Amino acid sequence: MNTLHHTPTPPLPTLPAQLAVPLTLQWKRQPLPPLQAVQVLDFRAGDIALLEVEQGRVWVTCDGLLEDYFLEAGQRLSFAGPVRLRVSAEGSRPARLNWAKHRAVPGAAYPPAPAAAPQALAVVPHTGSAAGGASGALPLGPVGAVSAA
Repeated sequence: MNTLHHTPTPPLPTLPAQLAVPLTLQWKRQPLPPLQAVQVLDFRAGDIALLEVEQGRVWVTCDGLLEDYFLEAGQRLSFAGPVRLRVSAEGSRPARLNWAKHRAVPGAAYPPAPAAAPQALAVVPHTGSAAGGASGALPLGPVGAVSAA
């Protein structure tokens, strides 16, 4: 007679939980008057570029990428360096862009820029593909977009 013995399955190994480490960022305000020449922001290898629109609508493009991004007040975008960004106010109204850069830190949480009004994310690249994101921490990769909420 055969009997079956139930052997408990050992638990799967787990990695220690890595808590998000808040960063203290030096945000810079970049006024973008309407109909002004495009402004350039350069970031080195190992830098993370954080952009957040405080007022108006801002056009952002990145050298080497086909997409153009149009951000409204409260929306943010991130890029991993090395990267050269070109920004300007979109349309006939002034805009204000807050930006910060820092060295990449594993597990870092990215706080919103000061005085930015939170709004739902609606970043629509010019090419028609949608950029997505999650609230709380920016996604990994060369480009990420999240709401400031």
